[in-house]
Amino acid sequence: MMSSVAVFGSSQIGPGSVAYEKAREMGRLLAQAGFTVVNGGYSGVMEAVSLGAREAGGKAIGVTCATFDRWRPRGNPYLSDVIHAPDLIARLRYLIEHSDAFVVMGGGVGTLLELFLVWNLLAIGAVNGPCVLVGAHWRRLLAALEGETEIAARHLAMLRVVDTPQEAVRILGNA
Repeated sequence: MMSSVAVFGSSQIGPGSVAYEKAREMGRLLAQAGFTVVNGGYSGVMEAVSLGAREAGGKAIGVTCATFDRWRPRGNPYLSDVIHAPDLIARLRYLIEHSDAFVVMGGGVGTLLELFLVWNLLAIGAVNGPCVLVGAHWRRLLAALEGETEIAARHLAMLRVVDTPQEAVRILGNA
């Protein structure tokens, strides 16, 4: 039985934006489905999913790290627990090892790092659990990767792309 879902996404979005509200809804739906939300602990998607989870009476665990202390001295205010890792690698390790499933929202370089690390670990069998990408933009990226790389079809099939948080939570609930 899955209990914790890591949610990855941009730190750059703000309250009121479409992306922020979508992430907030993701947190709310995950909490309502009984999942603990695990995320990187800072702003943007991480803040929004934490807020949504807490509004629904759920738990949000944030994993911050010393690497970002000079820019972001503390986690977002909606976290129920904060784990402070010594560096980015330890942060990533915690996020992956303490999650039963993975949701990837829109983001930048850091989000891509998280996605590709989880995807590689899925491909080699080092982790299990679904990895759901939320948003049509992921279809375009995966199509480009399929056409321009040597990524095997079986590895592409490990990722599920959906358009809405509701679809993502449905997949997680059925896993």
